[in-house]
Amino acid sequence: MKRQTSRTAMYAVVAIVVIVVIVLAGGYAAGWFKGSSSSPSSPGTCAPPAGVTIKGAGSTLVYPLMFQWESVYGGGTAVNYESVGSGAGITDITQKTVDFGASDAPLSSAQTASLPATAVTIPESAGGVVPIYNLPGVPTLNFNGTILTDIYLGQITSWNNTALQAINPGVTLPTAPISVVFRSDGSGTTFIWTSYLSAESAAWAAGPGKGTAITFPVGSGQAKNAGVAGYVQKTPDTIGYVDLNYALNGGIAFGKVQNPAGNYVLASVNNTASALKDANPTLPAGTASWYNVSVLNAKGAGDYPITSLTYMLVYQDLSGAYGSALTLTAAETLVDFLYWSVTTGQSYSAQLYYIPLPANIVAADEVSIATLMYNGAAVPNSCGSSV
Repeated sequence: MKRQTSRTAMYAVVAIVVIVVIVLAGGYAAGWFKGSSSSPSSPGTCAPPAGVTIKGAGSTLVYPLMFQWESVYGGGTAVNYESVGSGAGITDITQKTVDFGASDAPLSSAQTASLPATAVTIPESAGGVVPIYNLPGVPTLNFNGTILTDIYLGQITSWNNTALQAINPGVTLPTAPISVVFRSDGSGTTFIWTSYLSAESAAWAAGPGKGTAITFPVGSGQAKNAGVAGYVQKTPDTIGYVDLNYALNGGIAFGKVQNPAGNYVLASVNNTASALKDANPTLPAGTASWYNVSVLNAKGAGDYPITSLTYMLVYQDLSGAYGSALTLTAAETLVDFLYWSVTTGQSYSAQLYYIPLPANIVAADEVSIATLMYNGAAVPNSCGSSV
């Protein structure tokens, strides 16, 4: 009797397993298990107009994220982005050769005055800029603002300088001269880097200053983040600066930087996001000046100090700026993409080492996007309400 009962129970278990397998197979075929919000694979509910491609250009810092957006949004045909540097992106939007520019540096008053029409500044992402270096056999180094400034001023010229050695106890630094590398093109990454140096040093602020293209006292230039990263990676004894994404994806050593709390922090998505939150900058209207908006040197104990927003630049009155060169359908595609990038598109940020925008910045972006017009009316979008 016991044997009969055991055999009956076994048959029941087998039957249940078979039923579960059938249900799972049917569910898979029906698409129940395709993707999740943690692994984005589609552009969400947006349905951009077919047969139209909008063009953007600018920031190399944000290019890996922009490339991901370009590849996903609208089936990979709705957006064409050229990674030419923030300076070139500002020039392109000024000359109206693109539908949107991307820059890690907000427009200066002179750049704003040169625009043919009113522009809207839309924060699209945020990230960290890190000091990269090539010292074979040397582990992660500590840096502070004074030392980084003195290196770029040419006042610290060798790796075994006493000031650098003092904040790296136990590390044997080589006697080799420091080879300084900077961006040779107009660069938002340079704007972030030199804004940080200006904040750390009155001498730097009064001398080279901050900007997308400045005269560096020492060193040699390389074009784009990829150019600086590649040069440092293959050239011993060099130091440069790039976006965190380029350092991590390139496997390049980058240093910890001392923050205002006195802690040496190695940049990551978490501590740059923390810096953005703790800085909590006052956000201007989209058509106002963003030039002095800064999230550098946030006060949190674990915040990475060289953190910054990056932006997209578009004209508010699209038909007024471009005339018949931009159709209403293209304007709708542009507005759809802008809205998608600051909402659904943010889900791609962290996996590429960028900071997803916090809710308050997304809300401000939605308000700005809602002001975009064509022939005197708000441009409709298929991505949902912009307010």
